[in-house]
Amino acid sequence: YEIGVRLVGSEMCIRDSLQQQTPQTQIEQTAIDFCEAFYNFNYPAAQAWSTPSSLSYLSFLASNVRQTHLDLLKTRGAAKVSVISSEIDANSEEATVVCQIKNTFVINPVEGKIEYMSSLQDTLQFVRENNKWLVKKDIPQQNGKQSHD
Repeated sequence: YEIGVRLVGSEMCIRDSLQQQTPQTQIEQTAIDFCEAFYNFNYPAAQAWSTPSSLSYLSFLASNVRQTHLDLLKTRGAAKVSVISSEIDANSEEATVVCQIKNTFVINPVEGKIEYMSSLQDTLQFVRENNKWLVKKDIPQQNGKQSHD
């Protein structure tokens, strides 16, 4: 019985430590986790922090990754992510986080070409679903703006 009690205690500690994070800290950490996965072509990991509506776009991107892309990534090293700013709307159901990504590659999904970027900014849209902050990463529109439906 003692072991069970200890396990429950440690689970409570984990749960409580997660609850002590502010929503701002939570979305910023999620933004970093998402961008590190996304910009290092680890789309399955990125999906864990994404809305269900984002999954088809991430799957499409994943289908365009070639071994040559992964080799280039290995040569350059992993992308580095930092948060520039974050904002949660008044009712705490949506948020925006601006991330800076350094040392990264961007694949043009239409042409399949890969481009090295020493630095870029990505503005992530977050929605709160089932008490969890998720990234809404939809297919970008032709004019360079993200589609927000």
